[in-house]
Amino acid sequence: MDILSLRLFLRVAELSGLAAAARDLSLSPASASARLVKLEKIVGFRLFNRTTRAVSLTTDGAAFLPYAQQAVETLDAGLGVVSGSGEEAHGVLRMTMPGSFGRMHIVPALAEFQTRYPGVILDLRLSDEVLNVIEGAYDLIIRNAQLIDSSLVARKLADDQRLLVAAPDYLKKHGRPKSLDDLTTHQWVVFPGTHRYTFENGQTIEQPDGTYIVNDGEAMREMIERGMGIGIKSLWNAGHSLKSGELVAVLPDFPLATESAVWALYPGGRIVAPKVRAMIDFLLERFSPVPPWET
Repeated sequence: MDILSLRLFLRVAELSGLAAAARDLSLSPASASARLVKLEKIVGFRLFNRTTRAVSLTTDGAAFLPYAQQAVETLDAGLGVVSGSGEEAHGVLRMTMPGSFGRMHIVPALAEFQTRYPGVILDLRLSDEVLNVIEGAYDLIIRNAQLIDSSLVARKLADDQRLLVAAPDYLKKHGRPKSLDDLTTHQWVVFPGTHRYTFENGQTIEQPDGTYIVNDGEAMREMIERGMGIGIKSLWNAGHSLKSGELVAVLPDFPLATESAVWALYPGGRIVAPKVRAMIDFLLERFSPVPPWET
């Protein structure tokens, strides 16, 4: 599997045409076609659907595409280091992040990132579910959780302070808890799963029976704001609502114990591509030493 054939595969996929890709790489159409046929024999599956009018990726070809891009970009980065020429950030950056955090604190900054690094093309996946950075062929994953992926290299972007919150109207109607034990008599709004909450004083409470469950962070915040119950929110998510008075802290003298933080994660054991370094450095500028939601 030679690098020129991989570059040809990438250009055909980008241009949706063999002839245009061949011209771009100074190959004859016959030579380019022979290279693709040989590459398909090596990988063991068809890369493209070919007709007289168009060329399109097969399902297998689309799945193979990000890995071919990573291989070529890693080689280019290595050649740049050896030659001493360095390399500007470029190429497709496949990145996944929590939906709520991404919409609130990353997406609004991407226009500035694009201005700084016009050669980087962003392919983003926003989801509050934890996605697999390896199986998904992601270059970078942003996660606000406890760090458990030992196979990934991690850079801490910011603390993830979490606190109990409720709407003033809810507390007026149901009463303000005076102790941790009082929490078990209240309605809650939570993420899916079994919940046991631990506080810094060592006390734990179980998830109460009167509980609403939702798998979206912004929907959860809105439900709490509308008086449906008490919930645990990250400061980055609830900070604006706390400042506006739509939410208030519950039992602020009993802080939650948490090992959660906002992390930038990427696969280990490979050269870090300039596009990945550029995004990490860009986010560190925004979130360190004091993230905007704490100002």
